[in-house]
Order: sequence, then C-alpha cells, then structure tokens
Amino acid sequence: MYKLFFLFKFFIFSFCYSNDLWIGEWIATDQWQSEFFITVNEDGTAKTNYGNGDVGTWIIKDGTIEIKWESGKTDYLFSGVMGFQRISKNKDRSYTSGLRKLLD
Repeated sequence: MYKLFFLFKFFIFSFCYSNDLWIGEWIATDQWQSEFFITVNEDGTAKTNYGNGDVGTWIIKDGTIEIKWESGKTDYLFSGVMGFQRISKNKDRSYTSGLRKLLD
C-alpha cells in the first residue's frame, strides 16, 4: 500500500511540476471575456497577442507558471479547482480568468 501511495504522489508531483504541461499555446480571456493567445516556449520565453502584443519570461513556482511581461504585468497560470486558470496582475489591479490549452 505504501508503494502505491508513493507512486501516486510521485505521479501527481511530476505532472504538476512538469514543464511539459505548460509548454504550448493557450487561449486566455481578459476581464471582459475577450479571447487572446499566450504562447509558453520551452526556452523560458513567452509571448502574447493581447493588445499590441507582449513578450516575457516564465518560471515555475510551486506548480504555477509565473510570466513576467516586458510591459510590467505578471500572469500566473495554474491548475485550480475550476480547471486551468490565469491571474493577471499589474500595479493598479488584478483579475482571474479562464484558460485552455490548444491541442497540438
């Protein structure tokens, strides 16, 4: 039983903290439910077509992707209770929205 629990825990940990889960193109929404794309690249860069577009760098912190955009905004992509979600923060406000991955 202990081995089964260990394997289950290892699988969940590997899935949540794996870069492979996050690499690819995502459809996100803003606070007005307008859709746009976020691309998370394997080399640690990200880009979006939101507004005039933006580029940034990402790291994984506790199973959450943190993207720091050149514009000064920060996005957090995570798997939550309601599926994949995004928190967008800038100096004035923040909001949470849905997120879904495009199939390869």
